[in-house]
Amino acid sequence: MGKVVKLNLEHGDFSQGFQITLEIGDESLPHRQIRTGGSLPANLQVSANYDNWKTTYRRLETAFRRPVILEEETELLPPVSADECQVLFETLKGSLNHWLNAEEFRRVKEQLLRELDEDEEIRVIIRTSEHNLRKLPWDTWDFFDEFPNAAVAISPTEHDVGTPVKPKNKVRILAILGNSQGINIARDRGLLENLPQADVRFLVEPQRQEFETLWSEEWDILFFAGHSYSQGDGDCGYIYINQTEKLAISELKNTLKRAIKKGLQLAIFNSCDGLGLANELQRLNIPQMIVMREPVPDKFAQEFLRYFLESFSSGKSLYTSVREAREKLHDLSDIERRFPGASLLPVICQNPTVLPVKWDDFLAKKKPEVKSESVESVEPPILPEDKQTIPQQISPEQSATEDKALQVSPPGKKPIGKLIGIGVLGGAICISAISGWLWWKRPICSLNDNRIPFMINIPQGQLFNYGGSTTWVPLAQPLHEQIKTTLQDFQLNSPKYSGSVEGIEQVLGGYFAFSLSSTHLRKKDLAEARQQGYELIQKPVAIDAIAVGVNPQLNVPSLTLTQLKDIYTGKIRNWQQVGGPDLPITPYSRAPEGGTVRFFTDAVLAGQPLNTQIVQFVDSTTTGISKVSNDPGGIYYASAPEIVSQCGIRPLPLGLPGKTAIAPYQGDLVPLESCPQQRNQVNLTAFKSGEYPLTRNLFVIIKDFPGENNAQEQAGRAYTNLIVTGKGQAMVKEPGFVPVAQASCPSP
Repeated sequence: MGKVVKLNLEHGDFSQGFQITLEIGDESLPHRQIRTGGSLPANLQVSANYDNWKTTYRRLETAFRRPVILEEETELLPPVSADECQVLFETLKGSLNHWLNAEEFRRVKEQLLRELDEDEEIRVIIRTSEHNLRKLPWDTWDFFDEFPNAAVAISPTEHDVGTPVKPKNKVRILAILGNSQGINIARDRGLLENLPQADVRFLVEPQRQEFETLWSEEWDILFFAGHSYSQGDGDCGYIYINQTEKLAISELKNTLKRAIKKGLQLAIFNSCDGLGLANELQRLNIPQMIVMREPVPDKFAQEFLRYFLESFSSGKSLYTSVREAREKLHDLSDIERRFPGASLLPVICQNPTVLPVKWDDFLAKKKPEVKSESVESVEPPILPEDKQTIPQQISPEQSATEDKALQVSPPGKKPIGKLIGIGVLGGAICISAISGWLWWKRPICSLNDNRIPFMINIPQGQLFNYGGSTTWVPLAQPLHEQIKTTLQDFQLNSPKYSGSVEGIEQVLGGYFAFSLSSTHLRKKDLAEARQQGYELIQKPVAIDAIAVGVNPQLNVPSLTLTQLKDIYTGKIRNWQQVGGPDLPITPYSRAPEGGTVRFFTDAVLAGQPLNTQIVQFVDSTTTGISKVSNDPGGIYYASAPEIVSQCGIRPLPLGLPGKTAIAPYQGDLVPLESCPQQRNQVNLTAFKSGEYPLTRNLFVIIKDFPGENNAQEQAGRAYTNLIVTGKGQAMVKEPGFVPVAQASCPSP
């Protein structure tokens, strides 16, 4: 089952920033949704960088294109180089990602990382009516590097419920081949004619009255190839239907509305500058479209169509097909070398009330033939050996009675005795099957459970090394002991806790079969793995939080993440600057190589390094807590379970600027004099909901060898699967982490 992510940017602009609502739900279960809020700060640079790239790209593209008929491009502009365009596109990508890494957006991004799995197909829908947001290359967001099966679409904020698919014997496609001056439309026609199980009708440079077929007949897909353009801020779009006539979508409003109501599901405009076309068609409530955000070279449009139709007609989803087509264009053609940024121009426009259509959805399903059989011909079900009923010995008297019953039964009817026997046997089989199903569905609450060998593929006959994050110790150590005593076939060396970053390096170096991490994989990690012939994947198995602690005597009620950032970068040096006493601040931290520090610099410092002139580094969290407990101005951060329950350090509530600070502990703070008889407990509810502003996932880093039966991959997956059992998730809760799956078993 896939996931659908709706990122709603409903209010604001680049000069003021945007308010955001995030919705995450299962693809086929729209009622099961997770919602959270956030914002993006003002950033005029992103929009300006897009305009700079667009101007250069259009000049570059126009210079290579054959003469066209668009009035707005008749002016000859001085030539530019592809290198100049490439620099501007990289600048645009960098500014977009910097914006999406803003502190105000961090909670939204963390919720995404917490709830999504990189192995599942993910649809990300950007819902906005702001034209400057609709035209951005959202595909360059580094989120899509971490989730290779995710793809993006844009959507308006207002829409009606879409029309369902009406399956037919063939996929009905109306292909409009408009003004072809300077472009090779014959290639598009050939690609459409070769589609399987398709009925394609072509309107070649049609007159307006020929669109009557769109009015009167039912169509699944509308295709257009030719010249087109958008006007203004993408408010309207025009297509050139023949050598002398252009039409605005609004001029076909009634015809298109009727076609959509009769089942039109997908419009593909394999033509230039289509956001205006999309804007008008979305107002008419079309379920989905594919358009080009900017003008495109003719060869590019043809190759995109070829790659897209190959994937889509073979049964892949609309989103996967578009992403694959773009990636093939990027890697297998010279399009990016000649026109930097062009491979990301195709964009899906989606009505979020409908599921994206697949090729097979258009086709009526053949009903299976049902053969009529007599009762006598039905074989009894074959049960597994341990579930079969052992027949009892029958006495001669019983045998004689049964024979007599057989003799007196009316012709053509089953003997009553035999029917009773069949009923008893059927009932026993049914009860046995139900009991077996209930037994199989029960949570696994012990690693001694005899279902584990059937559910989890545990590699045997090999000893595996693993380890990594020190944050994992209170979970990994008891789990290791459990595996050692109850699953002796799963042979694991004692884990080595050298830190998340080093653990990933040990996996890449071949020493670890898998690693335990409190931070995400980086692009360089993924690239290095691919060079070695495999993929690295990260499986979230628990949720952790970062807590910040100060000296118990320090009178500071809370901090914002901005204040925390300024403390560790050196901008704030005295507690008086955040409402505390006139006292110098001493920030403590683990060494920068650890996973917790990496997460902290990404999430809090927005990628800036720790200020090594003022930060004092410690070798362990135990040392850090000790330092702060003896330093009136000290501050330290670590995993919440390591901080919250300690007596010598006071955990601080944290919040976003202008928002209520949330404590990392439950209820009221336990007074110092009551500790250790009473200790603070971690705020699992706030961590799970994302209300606490500094949470993260704990991952198992696994090697993935596509198509290979690799023992190291099996070991990583087996370890991960053990953690997400009921027993494993109960163990997750014990040290103060949040389960990612239902923890229906009692804690150890």
